[in-house]
Amino acid sequence: MRSPEFWWKRTNKITSLLNFIPNTIVNLKNLFINPYRPNLKVLCVGNFTIGGAGKTPMVRFLRKMLEREGISSAVMLRGYKGSNAGPLKVDIKTHSYKEVGDEALLHSKDGLTIVSKNRVKGSKYAEDLGIDVLILDDGFQNPSIIKDCNLLVVSSTQGVGNSLTFPFGPLRESLEITSDKVDILVKAKFSEVSHFSFDIINKYFNNIVDADFVTVIDSNLTDYVVLFAGMGDPQKLIDSVKNKCKKLHVFIKDDHEPINERTAKDILQAAHENNADILTTEKDIMRLLHSKDGSYGKELLLKSKMIKLNVVLDEPFLLQKIKRLLG
Repeated sequence: MRSPEFWWKRTNKITSLLNFIPNTIVNLKNLFINPYRPNLKVLCVGNFTIGGAGKTPMVRFLRKMLEREGISSAVMLRGYKGSNAGPLKVDIKTHSYKEVGDEALLHSKDGLTIVSKNRVKGSKYAEDLGIDVLILDDGFQNPSIIKDCNLLVVSSTQGVGNSLTFPFGPLRESLEITSDKVDILVKAKFSEVSHFSFDIINKYFNNIVDADFVTVIDSNLTDYVVLFAGMGDPQKLIDSVKNKCKKLHVFIKDDHEPINERTAKDILQAAHENNADILTTEKDIMRLLHSKDGSYGKELLLKSKMIKLNVVLDEPFLLQKIKRLLG
């Protein structure tokens, strides 16, 4: 589901005054929660806003960075739109996105991944797996467990929008509430020009870490390309692919939306009629795994080329800061 356009535009003072309502509700809700401290280190990767900001690529980058240092980890997430409550270890060979969600399948390609709707139960489950660090993909605004390091990702193209809390804006919590809890802020640079809300962000946070999110396509492309993806903010992906081909046909779905047989057929037909390559993201591929033999979904899976996102930043600086916070 697309977010309202007014979330990402400057707001007026009257709307800003209404912002105290959701902020008060958040504060009252958190008063009644007694957080659990897991018997292992917890690194939480979150964002300010509803929707994507680059959390999942950042989590994958951090896992690999820690592994190179000999620090073992598992990624835990709720398995958005998955039916299995967990806690369980994700197996990409046997689990489908309908059971654990597409992001969990993607993480399981990299290593140990846990799905748990209840973060406390998931944390206790992870304590028995012999890991050093539990990495949370999302969960910053959830106070049920204590985190040792909170790393937040903010998109250069969206920032914090109108800086108001849902439903008046895209924020999950106000900046006043979150600012004291953030240990590291990473700016995901998808554009040269930053969103106007960075004027506000810079008032709350110093020493923001810049990270380039680089689109990588491993093979050469035909002049005509058909792109399909399900995401909340598709424009940055579309712009990056446009630079790599002469003509682009786009099929955009809502974030995590299943790719049904009719859509798969339409994508394949558009590619066939124009002798075009088919491109999609690694996460979208996860929703095509285990498609039935002979189906359009299976054919689309086999014919699609994948777009990857590489995170490039000052790794020694970030690693030093994380290790100090994890202790």
